Amino acid sequence: MPPSTNINLEQMAGAGIGTSQIGHGDLVEITIVSGGGEERATPIPARVGDDGTVMVPLIGGVPIGGLEPVSAEQRIAAAAIERGVYRQPYVTLTVAEPAVNRITVLGAVTKPGVVELPRGSSDLANALAGAGGLSKEASTRVEILHRGGHSLLAGQDPGALEREPDGVRLSAHTEPLHPTAVPFAAPGQLELSRPAASPALFSPPAAPGKSQIDLAQLGPAGSEDRKLGDRDVVMVLPEETPVFHVTGLVQKPDQFELTRGKDIRVLDAIAMAGGITSLVADKVYVIRQFPNMPEPAVIQVSIARAKRKGPENLRLAAGDLVSVESTAATMTVDTLTKFFRVALGVSGSVATF
Repeated sequence: MPPSTNINLEQMAGAGIGTSQIGHGDLVEITIVSGGGEERATPIPARVGDDGTVMVPLIGGVPIGGLEPVSAEQRIAAAAIERGVYRQPYVTLTVAEPAVNRITVLGAVTKPGVVELPRGSSDLANALAGAGGLSKEASTRVEILHRGGHSLLAGQDPGALEREPDGVRLSAHTEPLHPTAVPFAAPGQLELSRPAASPALFSPPAAPGKSQIDLAQLGPAGSEDRKLGDRDVVMVLPEETPVFHVTGLVQKPDQFELTRGKDIRVLDAIAMAGGITSLVADKVYVIRQFPNMPEPAVIQVSIARAKRKGPENLRLAAGDLVSVESTAATMTVDTLTKFFRVALGVSGSVATF
């Protein structure tokens, strides 16, 4: 049984599955009612930036990345009050179009191709699950090609991430503020402070490059090395086919595959190689390389004892070399056999005349 069958993808999955947190690249719709009489509320579409900030007309930039919609509404309202734009606004926010990462999953998976994942739950486990899980040929080794950089919207200027459109600022208040109190507190009770750091959800994309992961070595979710960005490529490497070799006094010396889930023993290996070429061949060497040993071990097996006793009929491991050895007895018998063949051939020719 391949080791990949013991991989628990559910244990590896991140905590972002099914989350309603706002992610960078999400398209949100914001409605603001000032409370100053009858007015028509019109939803304002806005895209959350890569740093988790959304630009709200008149109010400016507000950091809402990693928040639930209700908390994002309170933060926008608090920013509007603090910046003197509105006195007591009522804000509603909905996520109109969650952003996704497009991950290419190739190799030993059931359904290779492109998998779309919400950016809040874009990790290795969810990518493998989206590709149908590991195939029976899969090993535990995975290579990840990180593309790095930011994904652009269709037709977006690459320089747009570095400057404001047309050099015009929507508001003088563009530096993110973090409310530490509810936005509808009485005057003098509302406190705002600068955030100590951006939410972890909006850490910079991984630098371009390739990384290798052994799924068997991964513990529960939470490690940074399994997070995936947009356009990353995941390659699940197939399990290498285990083989053994049979040589010496056999009919067909060759390399043979070790079938998964099936024991192959010394006598089986000799039979697969067509049997022995000498009737008196008995001594067999099984040469095996053990881990952390500089030199291979040589295990001697007797064919006669292997036929009578189970333990002598050694079970083979990947990389074993089975050699049916020549001995004084086999050499004598082989010499006599050749002599008699030659003698019979000569006598047969003489009898013909």
